[in-house]
Amino acid sequence: MFASLLASPAFCQESAPATGAADGAPAAKKPAKPKLSPEELEAERLKKKSESLRVKWYTEEEKAFEDAKKYNLPVWVLYSDPETCAVCKELDKKIIHSRKFKAAKGLCVGYRSTSPLPKYKCDKGMPMGALVGPDGKFICNLSYSPAMKPEKYIEQITNARIKIQQGPDAPIMLDGKLIPPPPSK
Repeated sequence: MFASLLASPAFCQESAPATGAADGAPAAKKPAKPKLSPEELEAERLKKKSESLRVKWYTEEEKAFEDAKKYNLPVWVLYSDPETCAVCKELDKKIIHSRKFKAAKGLCVGYRSTSPLPKYKCDKGMPMGALVGPDGKFICNLSYSPAMKPEKYIEQITNARIKIQQGPDAPIMLDGKLIPPPPSK
């Protein structure tokens, strides 16, 4: 009979301390989030939106950089013409229109021109590309290489985005893993 009393739900509820309480004291409340200014709220909203955006391609430089600045993303500047260039068509098929690249979110804004773009070092032949910051500053070459897979393009663009958003001492992606920067001396 005593065993059945111990096993009853009423006994267990009365004798058990409240969940999350230490020594029978009431559970502590979670600290309230600090209130954000309207500017901070807008920055948070844009950051969340940028992380969910798929790569959008523009043929107008001004519109591409407008979005890049708005969402603080790099621009993949591309001098290519898949209508007249077989290698450009291959770049589109194997990289830009690949499932992995199309599924990637929050990478960059794309700007494609059929005219050379010397200010972005894209003027020696097609297809030629570069990653550029939202401020228009050259970051690195990102031209087509048949040996590179979509994952490598995604990784290079991700590294540029991280550097833009978190600064030059931010970690980088290497073979799909986030690598912290070396310790400062």
